[in-house]
Amino acid sequence: MNTSFIEFLARHQAIRFGEFTLKSGRLSPYFIDLGALTSGSAVSELGRHYATKINEAFKNDFDIVFGPAYKAIPLAISATIALNAMGMDKKWLFDRKEVKIHGADANTIFVGGQHLDHGQRVVIVDDVFTTGGTKVDAIDKLEKSLKADIVGIVIAVDRMEIGRKLTATAEFTESTGIPVHAITDIQSIFAHLKNRAIDNRVFVNEKTFQAYQAYMNTYGVKA
Repeated sequence: MNTSFIEFLARHQAIRFGEFTLKSGRLSPYFIDLGALTSGSAVSELGRHYATKINEAFKNDFDIVFGPAYKAIPLAISATIALNAMGMDKKWLFDRKEVKIHGADANTIFVGGQHLDHGQRVVIVDDVFTTGGTKVDAIDKLEKSLKADIVGIVIAVDRMEIGRKLTATAEFTESTGIPVHAITDIQSIFAHLKNRAIDNRVFVNEKTFQAYQAYMNTYGVKA
């Protein structure tokens, strides 16, 4: 359990508790919002957490850190800066929502990739993993445009929601062969924050914890 990362998310309100309608239509008792981390110190710390997990999962066996537009762009950049401080000089890359039609890098869908060789080994970074749909889109772009070798995905939080039979992350790995590594997971977050004061504030009280349990009973991994 990465307690320092959990408390970092809570302290900076990168995880919020209440009622949130997700893109899937589900009503969730929590919401992960790494976009709340906008200060230099917060982004720097976030990058260190990602870099640590990337190093733990892949060592030096990759070339590029890719962040799908838009929210994952600062994740890729901050992670490469932190990796450099650890002695690994890697490139960052992100995609465009639309192909650029002017300038030196016209007709490209990537920023940072116009001078990359094909066959690069890529680690994808993102905030959460719910169904994996956005990751499939990113992989498709990288494989078709750059002939990239996707070595794995690193996310901040695994929501631990069920797919057809297995967890969504396990089903994704089973179908694609691409491993997914999370810095932490939602079970660890609620277990650590339940009735615990962080900077004199309790983020998860009994009522919030019960709402989480009810949500997981419907959509989560069954023990």
